[in-house]
Amino acid sequence: MRVGTYIFFGFIFMLFIAGGVHMMWPNEHMINILDKDITLPIAAWVLIPVALLYLMSILHMAYYGSKRYFFIKKWEKDALELEKALFWSVLQEPKKHDFIVPQMKSRASLLNVARVEVVGNIQGISDELHKAIEIVKEIEGGNYIDLNDKKIAKGLSKENPLVIKNNINRLNEDNSFCEDVLQYQSNYDESVISYAMDILAQKESSYKLKKYINLMKKEHLFKLLERAKEGENVALSIELLETFVNQFKLECKDYMTIAKLMHKRFAPDENLKFFQKQSKEHESALNAYLYLLFEYEMLDEVKRILEEYDETELKVFRAFYILKRGKYHFKIDDLLDTQTICK
Repeated sequence: MRVGTYIFFGFIFMLFIAGGVHMMWPNEHMINILDKDITLPIAAWVLIPVALLYLMSILHMAYYGSKRYFFIKKWEKDALELEKALFWSVLQEPKKHDFIVPQMKSRASLLNVARVEVVGNIQGISDELHKAIEIVKEIEGGNYIDLNDKKIAKGLSKENPLVIKNNINRLNEDNSFCEDVLQYQSNYDESVISYAMDILAQKESSYKLKKYINLMKKEHLFKLLERAKEGENVALSIELLETFVNQFKLECKDYMTIAKLMHKRFAPDENLKFFQKQSKEHESALNAYLYLLFEYEMLDEVKRILEEYDETELKVFRAFYILKRGKYHFKIDDLLDTQTICK
């Protein structure tokens, strides 16, 4: 029963009691209280305890009604907080949320550190949760979503897997975005920066790569050289190649990869000069230099280098040198692969 209805009908009930008693006993009655004589109509004496009971019942109902009201408000507040927690967990960005009701706190607090993956369709959820699920579906489907338009960009960290995926989607849709990523690296996760460099190595010229040489990996250099080998104009000069190579600590197999990719891209003199210099500065480049000498049939130079080393060293090249001097017309690639040369 509503308190207002109870008050109204309770008051009417008391009037009926007072009227009925007064009609039956219209006389007055005197009671001595603390040596004082108090005279009131009999109806008034009957009405006093009824009124007190009526007042106490109202106070009782008001107290427990207020208590229930505030309890419900706490649940409603926790329900809104739960929706926020689910929203950010669906977006793979769990945040701290404070719950008031113990029953909710002991269970929903898990969402402060948990990510939620939605694996099917769901109906009857709030607009906010539906919005979060649709954003996830779009991004996971390979589409780029402007998170600023969705008004959630500030709530997502650059390490968020959805943000990373979304940025990669944008890189796939718009290669020019690579420049933004590389110029403002602090705004993006390392994996996004690496992916932007991968695209740059696949699409841009060597001059553009040089601009971000501190971010380059060996794989980016090899991709650039593969493009050059295939005849694509990547504006690569021997000087730029040297600049790139000096950026890394290369092993024998890395120099062999460069030699095989570039021995037809540059003139023999340029290649030999480059690898001769590298072999003097880095012992790991010597095998690649000897490989090129064999490719260009410069056996006298091979002999000179082999004589500078002990007979127990460079055995593979010594054996191949003997074959070449014996007028066997083998190409070095016919008999030796990179793994054998660099063993």
